[in-house]
Amino acid sequence: MITKIIDDTTVSFLVEEPDDLLILRRIIQKQDKIISDTTRVIKQDKDYARPDRGERIKIRISLEVEKIALDAVFDKLRIHGTILETTNEVVSKGVHHSILVRIGDSLNVVKKKWSPVELKLIKTKDDNFGFILVAIDKGDCGIGKLKGTHLELMQNMYSGSSGKQYKTNFNIQTF
Repeated sequence: MITKIIDDTTVSFLVEEPDDLLILRRIIQKQDKIISDTTRVIKQDKDYARPDRGERIKIRISLEVEKIALDAVFDKLRIHGTILETTNEVVSKGVHHSILVRIGDSLNVVKKKWSPVELKLIKTKDDNFGFILVAIDKGDCGIGKLKGTHLELMQNMYSGSSGKQYKTNFNIQTF
C-alpha cells in the first residue's frame, strides 16, 4: 500500500494487494470521512416518459462512514455512509451511498485524530516480507508464495516417474 500523509487529519492511500484492504478495515471507523471516486446512477424524470435504468456517471464524493465490510473472498472493501460533498450538482447530499474499494483504487481518509496504533499500521505495512513454500514428493512438486494472509499457489511440476514399481529409467537426482 502506498500512503501519503497530507496533513494532521488526512492520509491518502493507494491499495496494492489484498492485505491492504484488511489494514484499511482496521483503520476506518464510524464517523470518519472518506473521499474517493465512485459511480452513481442518475435517473432522468420526465413527464410522459418511460422510466429508464438511468445513466451511470463518475463522481468524487465525500462520505461519512456508517458501516464498513470486508469481503476477503473477492478482495473488496465496502464502505457505506452518507454523502457530505460531491463534484456533481445532480447528486444529492445527505443520501446514502456505498463505495467499493478494490486493488488499484485510491482514497483519502480524514479523521479528527489519528491514534498511534493506526499510524503504526500505516507505516509498518511497507515491509515486503513473504515466504516461499515448497512441497516435494516422489511424483510431483508444489510451490506456493505466502505473503501476509494470502497464499498464492504456483504451477505444480510432475516428475514423470511411473506409479507402478516397474523398472524405469527415472532418476530422482535429475528431478
